[in-house]
Amino acid sequence: MRAGEKEFLRVYAPSMTDDHPAVKPLSGILEDLLREDESVTVGEITDRVARRGFGLFMIVLALPTLIPVLPPGSAATIGLLYIILAVQMLIGLERPWLPRRARAFRLSDRAVASLRNRGVPLLRRIERFSRPRAMMLDERIVLRLVAAVLLVLGVILLSPLPFLNTLPALSALILGVGLLNRDGVFLLVGVLLAVLVLTIIRYGLEALYNLLSGVVNVLRSWLGR
Repeated sequence: MRAGEKEFLRVYAPSMTDDHPAVKPLSGILEDLLREDESVTVGEITDRVARRGFGLFMIVLALPTLIPVLPPGSAATIGLLYIILAVQMLIGLERPWLPRRARAFRLSDRAVASLRNRGVPLLRRIERFSRPRAMMLDERIVLRLVAAVLLVLGVILLSPLPFLNTLPALSALILGVGLLNRDGVFLLVGVLLAVLVLTIIRYGLEALYNLLSGVVNVLRSWLGR
């Protein structure tokens, strides 16, 4: 392994370095953390997974937002966390850092149940398919690209656009897996899915603008009579 590649993995996916011992998979960590009838905070999850790099943290944050309809404020909070993580990746921090208020955010019972009943089995399936695969670009460029995409996804989740949390969350999850395992295929799929999300938003906003313009024109014609 080249020195640059090893440094990249040491910082952003430490479980993939040659000198890192075998560690428990993320699905196992979450299963232990998400006990029945026990609530959990973002900080508690952070403490368990932060040492394993930004990739794992992206995955953990993505899982609750895979729910199509979240409790009010949940998607915006996670979107803000994505923005914070993306900025940290862009400036080169070695591990995720979160403000105290974000760490204190407590996941709802519904989000915890979804993580336990849907997120953990999903991660187990993903863990069987992802493996280190060649990336066509330099690792530093890949990292900046992932950070930029994550920043955009965070802005989307933070915005008031309705029913637009599942696809951005899925994109972030796939990018997190790709970053964690240095899997070029997963990274490419995650970026393409983010592009799809932006395309959907663009055409959706354009359709909404045309609809509102039509309504305004109709009202003007009625008022002008």
